[in-house]
Amino acid sequence: MLIRGKLASGKGEGRKYLSKKEYIKQFEEVLSFTPFSGTLNLLVEGKDYKKLQLLRKKGGIKISGFEENGKKFGAVDCFSCLINNKIRGAVVIPEKSHYKNIMEIISDKNLREALSLNDGDEVNILIYEFE
Repeated sequence: MLIRGKLASGKGEGRKYLSKKEYIKQFEEVLSFTPFSGTLNLLVEGKDYKKLQLLRKKGGIKISGFEENGKKFGAVDCFSCLINNKIRGAVVIPEKSHYKNIMEIISDKNLREALSLNDGDEVNILIYEFE
């Protein structure tokens, strides 16, 4: 499945969650890479938005939620992907996401730097679906 989106700056939330050891450990186990401490946020519209909603309903590889110091951290679905036909990564869909039109991507690289991306640039995400 191919989904296109426009790069948008986030609020730094992804960095906070990707610094949690419990998430890192699980991402390493299921995706075979240690994620860079931040997500690439893509604004998805039109037919690509519909594809993203289908992906949300399907559910991917489950990263379990956990509790740390009395605070609950929700589960995450992930789907392996290829970013701009160059870099391997994963689409991550947090259980508690507030933004239905934002697709978050992780990789072991700083994707903005590795792909020379700026806000507003179109990014292609080829998603390998799990049966």
